Amino acid sequence: MIVRGRFVVDCARLLGERLPSLWGAMFGKLDDALHDLADKSTNDSSYRVYFDAREILVKQRRRLQSDFLRRVEQGAGDLVGRDREPERVRGTGKEPGFGDLALLAQSELEEILAAENLVSKAESRYRSDLMELDRRFAALMGWGEIGLEENPFGPSALCHAFRDTLTALPPFEPSVKLVVYKLFDRHVMDQLGDFYRRCLSHVEPAASEIAIPAARPNPAPPSVSSFGTPSTPEMPEPPPDTLSIPFDALRTLLARQRSDSAPRIEGARVEVATGELLSLLDNLDVAPDPAIGYPASEAFLRAQLSAALCREDRPRRVLAERDEDTLDLVFLFFEHLLAGGAIPDPIKILIARMQIPVAKMALLDMEFFSDDAHPARVLINNIGRAAIGWSDADGRSPDSLYGMIDRVIERLVLDFDGDPKLFARMDRYFRAFLAREDARAAAAAGEPPAEPPAEPQGSKSFGLFGPAVAIFDADPNGATADPAREAVAAALADRLAPYARIPSTVDVLLREGWSLVLLEIHRSQGSDSPDWQAALELIDRMLWSVSAKRTAEERRQLLNRIPRLLETLRRGLSEVGCDPRLTARWLGELQTLHLDVLQGSARGAVLGGSDVESGDSVSARIPAPIPIPCGCAIGDWIDWAREDVGRVRLKLVAWNPAREELLFFDRQGRSPTRFSARGLAEAIAAGRVTILGNGETPLADHALRAMLTSLKKAPSNG
Repeated sequence: MIVRGRFVVDCARLLGERLPSLWGAMFGKLDDALHDLADKSTNDSSYRVYFDAREILVKQRRRLQSDFLRRVEQGAGDLVGRDREPERVRGTGKEPGFGDLALLAQSELEEILAAENLVSKAESRYRSDLMELDRRFAALMGWGEIGLEENPFGPSALCHAFRDTLTALPPFEPSVKLVVYKLFDRHVMDQLGDFYRRCLSHVEPAASEIAIPAARPNPAPPSVSSFGTPSTPEMPEPPPDTLSIPFDALRTLLARQRSDSAPRIEGARVEVATGELLSLLDNLDVAPDPAIGYPASEAFLRAQLSAALCREDRPRRVLAERDEDTLDLVFLFFEHLLAGGAIPDPIKILIARMQIPVAKMALLDMEFFSDDAHPARVLINNIGRAAIGWSDADGRSPDSLYGMIDRVIERLVLDFDGDPKLFARMDRYFRAFLAREDARAAAAAGEPPAEPPAEPQGSKSFGLFGPAVAIFDADPNGATADPAREAVAAALADRLAPYARIPSTVDVLLREGWSLVLLEIHRSQGSDSPDWQAALELIDRMLWSVSAKRTAEERRQLLNRIPRLLETLRRGLSEVGCDPRLTARWLGELQTLHLDVLQGSARGAVLGGSDVESGDSVSARIPAPIPIPCGCAIGDWIDWAREDVGRVRLKLVAWNPAREELLFFDRQGRSPTRFSARGLAEAIAAGRVTILGNGETPLADHALRAMLTSLKKAPSNG
């Protein structure tokens, strides 16, 4: 206990000696940065934000420094005072869960992201020193190991202490906090190498008093992933439409494509190391050409890189063959990624900026092409899936989808330093943003759209969304789909198919009521979730409850099950916002059916053949679906050039074969728009409407498949 206490005191003293100069440099830059931002403000409100923050931070500088040190020392003391090693649960970490993130405000997300990024960068930068320090600290504590998060002087502890220190100040605007975190990263966290080395030197005298085990080699990863995600039997199987191509196979195809007229230059040349190449890539300009407003081309990027490699005052420098192949493949990948019209052009310009961080990632980790669960590919897929429904009408504000994609990619460009976890973190925050958007759309779904277009005379709703939703009729001048609706219809058909007769009450309850519960579960949890299976099983229980009961035991079972069945139905319908009066009427009629079944009435559901007289019931036999015209499918997006508001993107959510009408929504679940089958066909023929598909094919896989096709078509030079 004495030894560990002395070591902690020594480390705290070393930090106290090192911190004042770092703190002074940080606050000097912070003073200048906030002063400049205040001067550049375009309005009084923005000026006061930066000016007031500067005044507070400068005045509180010394107190903040002492408070920061106190918090670090307190955390170290708490750890030293523990008698037992903390229990660890495999696979858990300090990062908040996805569901938690979805509940956070955008400003809180930004702050957490900034803190996690600087911790990750510092842990990567000082990894060897930190691992050695953790090993020796664990020996002093008498524990098996100490993780990076538990080291009281590690980046995680220092960052949490800094964040807690800031909470004592009045709340700042997110823009101010991001400036503070960036300067803390640059002037404090980036300068800790000497501090960690000196801490290690102070452990040496303790080596004679306590046995320090030899460093253990890092275990090899159990499978192909280099992101701490081993392939275990519990890992989900990849979707059937994903694509993985071994890197060496791509190199072989690429070699066939290269022309014999452009062999690699021999003679006096210097091969560029991968580390230097990573630095050169940081200086490439991927901004769009202002003349055409389109992403920088592959040829333009190559020309920039060639200019950086070829200087008159030094021997010709060339890339290592493997590095050159990697860049060629990444640039070719993005060429196909940005082709086609599924992704709107403004989003393409943003995605094009990912070329540099993805190229750097691929140089360090060849599994980008072979691992369909690679974090960079997953992020690209999620951006593509969300962006297919974006249009200029959605806006480009910081709180919009466009603004979120812009921030995510900006983070990748500025912060990627070789740590692949950055892509996974950015994907997690992007999905949290989408979850909040979905929640807002769901909350708005039960309300009329804000100022909807006037419904043309004679236009009618499908009756799917209630009388409050006005539907815009696209045909006088000439529209969120949901594969989920199709899945719900198929599930109901499958459950009802065995019955030749279904009481009308049950049929209406299932199609108009319980289908909404199924739809909500499918959208939020998917068809593999336990709640989805439970909701389907409830359909079976309800149909059983209204089927004839021939024995006293069956009737006794029905009596016992009715209360739970009714309560589950009532709770589910309530959670999806079903009208309570309608719910009460349905359940009342269902109870009447239950009484009839208990008394032996023949009004219940009947299994088997279709020759049973229907009476007051309706047939559960569902006719074969009528194909949707124009090659559309439920869930498909269209791009529609409207004369009044420009291009908009809409998703097919419903097809009414009786009226030959299609209903579309925008990505926010608003702006219901209706086309007749004929009107849509005419709009497609005139070029006003383009069918984009459903966006479910992973964007990265689509690009890889197109790239593979182009490489295979290249003639062999042999």
